[in-house]
Amino acid sequence: MIQLIDVSKEFENGLRALDKVTVSVQNGEFVFVVGASGAGKSTLVKLILKELEPTAGKLLVNKVDLSKMKRKEIPFYRRGIGVVFQDFRLLPDKTVYENVAFAMEVVEATRKEIRRQVPAILGMVGLATKANHFPNQLSGGEQQRTALARALVNNPSILIADEPTGNLDKETASEIMKIINMINHRGTTVIMATHALDIVSSMKKRVITFQKGKIISDDRKGESFLED
Repeated sequence: MIQLIDVSKEFENGLRALDKVTVSVQNGEFVFVVGASGAGKSTLVKLILKELEPTAGKLLVNKVDLSKMKRKEIPFYRRGIGVVFQDFRLLPDKTVYENVAFAMEVVEATRKEIRRQVPAILGMVGLATKANHFPNQLSGGEQQRTALARALVNNPSILIADEPTGNLDKETASEIMKIINMINHRGTTVIMATHALDIVSSMKKRVITFQKGKIISDDRKGESFLED
């Protein structure tokens, strides 16, 4: 479970990105986070990843207070979180297989584990035939599928997707969302920050709307929410 209790984040320039936010996400939930640019979505993501520290309040992940986490514990904590970005962030000089395998190498998986897990995850995202292709040989959708495979290859309990469909056409975006939804049905908690309100409307998942660092609505059935 992810729990924020009166969390605020203020930067040195005086910008208050989050303002006394209290919210919880249960294990296995699928949550959209929406709002205009600068509303606080990216700050929330960075706090969960422990790339930023809150100015005030408490953030717990699986009952662990992140403010009390030692620096040496952070890499291990992040192994339990898969992240997908809008711009894919693939290594251009590595093949699809190598990009995904690299995520396992970082956590010191054995060669046997890599040989077993990487083909399985590539098959799951529909890239079994693209394993030896380089990123510049892939379509945008295939690059995002590779990024998804890399995020999922270590079986994280949480998947954070930050505008994962932002650079994709409508049909390709729909395919990516089907994969993310399938991952959620397998038990992975999904938090997706997005401006793609058509996708949000169609999926009827929980929608948390931010405005100027505050939560202004929390629609658990995804039936209505405020647009940017």
